[in-house]
Amino acid sequence: MSEIQIKVPTVYLPLGNLRINDIQLRKFQEELFYELDNSRKILIEAPTGSGKTFSLIILLSKLVLQGSKLPIVGIYPSRVLVYDQKNSIMNTLEKMGFKKEDYRFNGKLRIGNLQDCGKYMVKGVDNTCEKDISLVLVDLTSETKKQSYDILKDLKPNDHLILLTVPEYPYMYIFHLGTTEEFSRVIEAVAKGKVDNLRVRKSSIEHIFNEFTKYFNGYFFIDEYHLYTGLARSSLSTLIRMIDDFNSSLSIHKFIFSSATPLTGINVDKVIKAETSTEGSKIRKDTTLIFHLTNKTNAQEELVNYVTSSQINGHGKKFGIIVDRVYYISKICEKIQAAVVWGLDRDYGLCRKVNDTRNEKVIVGNNAISFGVDIPDLDKGYIHSHDAETAIQRIGRFGRHGEGNAEIHIFVTVKQRIVNTLNSVKGKGLSFFEYVDIIRKIFKSREDDKLDKIPFSKERSEIIFKTYEYLKLISKSSEMLQIEGYTPPSVSEIINLRPSSEDYFKVFAYRPGGIVGKWCNGNEDDLFTLIRNFEYDKDNTCFKETPSKQNPEVYLENIPENKFHPFLEFDQISKPLININGLVLRLNVIKGLEDSYVLILTEEDMKGLWDDFNETARLVASYASAFIACKKKNRRINNNKKEYECTRVDALLLFI
Repeated sequence: MSEIQIKVPTVYLPLGNLRINDIQLRKFQEELFYELDNSRKILIEAPTGSGKTFSLIILLSKLVLQGSKLPIVGIYPSRVLVYDQKNSIMNTLEKMGFKKEDYRFNGKLRIGNLQDCGKYMVKGVDNTCEKDISLVLVDLTSETKKQSYDILKDLKPNDHLILLTVPEYPYMYIFHLGTTEEFSRVIEAVAKGKVDNLRVRKSSIEHIFNEFTKYFNGYFFIDEYHLYTGLARSSLSTLIRMIDDFNSSLSIHKFIFSSATPLTGINVDKVIKAETSTEGSKIRKDTTLIFHLTNKTNAQEELVNYVTSSQINGHGKKFGIIVDRVYYISKICEKIQAAVVWGLDRDYGLCRKVNDTRNEKVIVGNNAISFGVDIPDLDKGYIHSHDAETAIQRIGRFGRHGEGNAEIHIFVTVKQRIVNTLNSVKGKGLSFFEYVDIIRKIFKSREDDKLDKIPFSKERSEIIFKTYEYLKLISKSSEMLQIEGYTPPSVSEIINLRPSSEDYFKVFAYRPGGIVGKWCNGNEDDLFTLIRNFEYDKDNTCFKETPSKQNPEVYLENIPENKFHPFLEFDQISKPLININGLVLRLNVIKGLEDSYVLILTEEDMKGLWDDFNETARLVASYASAFIACKKKNRRINNNKKEYECTRVDALLLFI
């Protein structure tokens, strides 16, 4: 295995003039502060580590200046990011001189070098605008919701609110209010075009809207927007559409999107780009990138062998190892004592699952680290990536704080194109943008699964929006049965659910996923993560702790003409078998699938969206709640493995 090194010098961002509690804003942050007066939807494009999270403090400062108590809602793609951002904001508030009392922070907010303090702040010393404020900081996820709702009920009239949450927060609140069944009845009636005979209490709908306005409707900061794919992106887009419509007559509500990479598919009024410079605020140290070029097709496996067989040493530096698969994390954790940041809700081997990494010396993880989690002083790293965007994010986890330099080992399968690209810049000092260009030449771009474009996603989005629209009209009507201005959705009956209020709520309100499987010790975790990464015990119908790298396949008697079925109905029609751990079993023996729905996508369904159905279906099945499938007649024996495998992919099965 050969190595090629390239150097990336220190990266700076230019500074602005404004200061918030003695923190001098970077130029792009200052631009955001002023642009909030002019634009309703703003996109921030800035490198990893540039301070996009501080945008929440900028939003707070703008609201204080305006004398507004609108809540600030930070929306993140995962619970891990919610908790990490809460820790980051708490640390920032303490540096700003605020005193913490449980979930409330009290202190003086000061904006320096502002020309006009307005009506709600006073002129202080050193040309600052000042005001004493009380701020409540809340994290709302499925794990914290009981405590979070208690805190919200305890809000005082003078409190400002920053709420950090996930896209499902409106539906979690509906569940909390105990109106799930009523909400689900409306979804079902809208989906079936039968709203005329609904009996919905206007008072209960008004209560939901009033509570939403009080706690959840103000400035929206949507972080890491580029991380949302397919059906999850469709859910988020529908949420944004509903909020947009709810506030259509008011310009005071704002959307701020953040991304480390350029975005497509959203319409904004203003794009703010953080340009780098040769001086100003340092966001990255001098960094050495060491590319390990392996002849093996699986560079990720080579990384794992390297870090587990050699005596890797941080030489006093905190270091991290970032891979893709949970399987590889488990193999590392069998040999290395570390903190682990991953999607599973447990420790493993020599690793301890942690949410706060600040005091950890060795950290192992996957995408939970790659995107958004801030780990101070992480100066040495070993990473693998399948695409350029993820590589840029992972490299950006290192060398972000303090003095000195950073060293990052990147494992790639050797190709002449890669060797030529690296040799062309070997020994040269690269600018930040030249470095990004090199990474984009080495790795292919991330592939968009485009599942938000399929008829199921479009119909699902339209039904949930029309449900909201109908409820809004009820809240504004003088009598319950006199609903004017409602146009039912155009539906094709793709989505045909069991007559269960719980089913309608889950399928429409939440992002797909969340199907739970069982460890043999009785604990639970995401079923598809377990299926792809651990051995299945067929006798006890549970998953053992033994790592098993696999990409399960499903074999079908036939592919149903209708493409959306309850699992048990699909099981009767197609009699699916699953190949797991080299065993071919009936799919219905896997506990956790019985209450799910199956969406069947064929090459014909994805025509015009996917260039290579076989390759893209396999990619989606590597991270989503999905299996690739083929007809039983289209499988053969692999002589090397002595087991069946699909000769072609006939369908992708998505579980919801």
